[in-house]
Amino acid sequence: MVDVVGYRVEDNSDIEESIINAARKHYSDGNYDSAIRLYLGLLKTSASSRLYMDVGLCYYKKKDYETAIEYLSQASTMDIRNSIAFSYLGNCYFKQANTSKAIENWMISRSLSPKDEFVCLNLAIAYYTKNMSYESIYYYDKYLKYAQNKDINQYKIVAQNINRQITEASNFFTEGEKHQARKENILAEENYIAAIKKFPIIPEYSLTLADLYYNSKNYTQAIIYYQLAMREYTENNREIFLKLAKCFEQVQDYKNSYCFYSRYLKYVISSQNEYLNTTRILSNLKKLINISAAASTLELAKKYYQNNEYFNAFIEYENYIILNPQEEGEFLSEINKLKGFVNSEQIITKKYLEKGSELLQKGEYKGANKYFTEVMHLSNPKSKEYRIAKSKLTNVK
Repeated sequence: MVDVVGYRVEDNSDIEESIINAARKHYSDGNYDSAIRLYLGLLKTSASSRLYMDVGLCYYKKKDYETAIEYLSQASTMDIRNSIAFSYLGNCYFKQANTSKAIENWMISRSLSPKDEFVCLNLAIAYYTKNMSYESIYYYDKYLKYAQNKDINQYKIVAQNINRQITEASNFFTEGEKHQARKENILAEENYIAAIKKFPIIPEYSLTLADLYYNSKNYTQAIIYYQLAMREYTENNREIFLKLAKCFEQVQDYKNSYCFYSRYLKYVISSQNEYLNTTRILSNLKKLINISAAASTLELAKKYYQNNEYFNAFIEYENYIILNPQEEGEFLSEINKLKGFVNSEQIITKKYLEKGSELLQKGEYKGANKYFTEVMHLSNPKSKEYRIAKSKLTNVK
């Protein structure tokens, strides 16, 4: 008990802790109704995201998914960084055959905790059921990267399938390069397409095929594969943006051409001639854009989001802001949310690099190394972030 200016405030923390421990014991023993009664009693006096989540998990175990969603949603509202609550919300929706809502919640969970192997596996399976092969393979690959137990059958089966696809894709791509070197472009094209079908998430495959189409002036096909190459992080974005801008211009899609020239513009600020040339092109394109382009772009963004095509949704929301910069504030949260969906590792590695560098400057080498090691685990070995983290690792005892 604590006295504060004439008021008596009871310190019940020990009692609450004992009730929580008892509830968790009931949960682990499978006595979910008993656990729920104890948790609901606590919620009357000390509501928290964790308590709402615990109740939700009990209902999930009871297969009462509707009630579980109610409590897990409250948990996620009280703490928007509660990745576990979002993960189980995804599970509940998937159990109800609401695949789109399941994917959305798993994506939120993953944006908070990219290394969650089970969320990655769930996303891979869910996207497979929607016949979205790029996303499915992407998340199977992430599952293999982050899985802790590599001895279980589940991991071995996924690894065997993915490794087979990687090998077959590599063989097709190598054959394509040989045919292209001999100027046998039709055969090269066939092999590149086969490689991408087998394993579409390697940007070099799509970029090579896109360049093949671009050089033969098949701009419609080039657009498809430049956009595919752009989905996975690559340091070639400047070149891809320019090529896409030119391709869209050639097929008279002036809206998309304008948007990709706008993206390209930030790369040439230091080059006066290129900057002035790009701004001139943008000025001419803007006159050709249909007045209804912005509205249709926003509708397309929403449509992509509803179908769990988050990368495409991100691009279209960005396009909308490029066309209507005065409305950036209204859609900034949506764009940032989608950035978390499509670039979760990049966002976190950037923060980890900053934190590691800060600790390194203070001479806290062990702490810094932990962050740099995490960056190397999360990032692509070919990326700039990986190279920076590796260069900053310090030998300490």
